[in-house]
Amino acid sequence: MKKILLSAYACSPYKGSEWSVGWSWVSGLAKKGYRVWCLTNVEDLEDCEKEKRALGFDNLVFVPVKLPFGLDKRWLDNNSKTIYAHYYLWKRRAAKVAERLHAEHRFDIAQHVSYGSFQQGSPLYRLENCKIIFGPVGGGQMALPIFKPYFGASWRIEIIRKYVSDFLMKYNTSLNETLKRADLVLTVNQETEMLLKTSKYYREGRDFYLSDSALPKQFANIEYKEREQADYLRLLWIGRFLPRRGLQLSLKALSYLPEDVPYKLTIVGDGEQKKSIAGWMEQYGLDASKIDLLGWVPYSEIHQQYENADVMLFCPLRDTAGLQATEAMAFGLPIITLNISGMRTIVPPSCGIKIDPSTTDGTAQDMAKAIEKMYRDPEFRKKASKEAYKTAMGYTWEAKIDEVASRFYGD
Repeated sequence: MKKILLSAYACSPYKGSEWSVGWSWVSGLAKKGYRVWCLTNVEDLEDCEKEKRALGFDNLVFVPVKLPFGLDKRWLDNNSKTIYAHYYLWKRRAAKVAERLHAEHRFDIAQHVSYGSFQQGSPLYRLENCKIIFGPVGGGQMALPIFKPYFGASWRIEIIRKYVSDFLMKYNTSLNETLKRADLVLTVNQETEMLLKTSKYYREGRDFYLSDSALPKQFANIEYKEREQADYLRLLWIGRFLPRRGLQLSLKALSYLPEDVPYKLTIVGDGEQKKSIAGWMEQYGLDASKIDLLGWVPYSEIHQQYENADVMLFCPLRDTAGLQATEAMAFGLPIITLNISGMRTIVPPSCGIKIDPSTTDGTAQDMAKAIEKMYRDPEFRKKASKEAYKTAMGYTWEAKIDEVASRFYGD
């Protein structure tokens, strides 16, 4: 079988988001029989090795890329801005490790899967005489100006992010060399595809859209269960409490609901905006008894929250794709979301209600109408629930990896 080198900075069998993506690529390719080497950081190495042994993957080798001067211990913190500096230095060192490994093993294919940031490029571009696949990557999405009030003081960070993106597109050697060298670029949303096409190194026919959303293995065999009609609508919101995640927008939407629409909102997560939630509830005149702020819940227990809800509110103001939406759909939850970024394709119209952003207030009002529709039309909700489950069951890592391997690995 072919020899594959993966760059997966974030990779863990026991975490969600980027870590789940990295692990799913690594384990999925190993399961198909490829001989896989994986460059990753040291944080989750023990968990990866443990799961590798449990699965009997003798054809999988993890290669931890360590930084000097104790920087792994000091900067490898996903809740701190030091993570960006750590990733930058990790890539530089990973590039050298990749060259050394390639000289020894002569890989057939080298693929970058994590971090899935388009503007950051990949450490694999230096490798010669092997196929280079960059992605799946996102990062082309930008927050719309109408959402500025929900970012507060951090809106300046969004502006800076746009300038940084423009700068990296022009001057980031890692990105430009990656685009020149890559045989294929996999993009995960329309915005990133459009950004790719603005690069002077874009080559037609060497890019492909690939949804970044697929079910982790623990969600893949869920049986559909019809929900009993409750006296109130059980809403669920899951995510980190960051401005771009849109929790404030969801709370504002509740303030526009008619008084005869009973609901209970469960909020799962943690983050920098946690201290602001009580103030938002007071600002929008929300009844605190209708909102259950659970805080952080272990990933292994998150399925209980999906099972106990009727509808998922998933309205990030800027996001690459949205794994939470796919997970929720696997439990038969209709999705109320914004028709932007990855949600354009991940959530078909039959699986919920997608809202086209209009104005700051208008978008919140349209969300309220969607929530009201879910409550007043249980047959619509039931139909959307079944469609959501059916759709999610097709979002498997096996299918995604099979598609990439059959199309681009030359099998």
